[in-house]
Amino acid sequence: MSEDASPTPAPPAIPPPPAPGPAATVVIEGTKTEREIELEKQLEEAQQGLKKVQTDAAYLQDENFRLKQVPAVPPTPAPKKQRAFVTLLHDPED
Repeated sequence: MSEDASPTPAPPAIPPPPAPGPAATVVIEGTKTEREIELEKQLEEAQQGLKKVQTDAAYLQDENFRLKQVPAVPPTPAPKKQRAFVTLLHDPED
């Protein structure tokens, strides 16, 4: 190796980053267009409508289940047995 080596050239300066494009500016700032606001409103309305449909369906399923249940019939009381003495005095053919 020789001692007369020339000094290495300095690396080229890094150029500054270019200005962000219009789409990047909108994303960074977080501003929404009228169309985006309208779409979000429509999405929210659709979600509320879906929630109402699901709630109504669940209510109708519960009501259907309740109506299909056989009501519990109270047990009929056992017929009273007549006493033999009353039977002897009571003549059904009279």
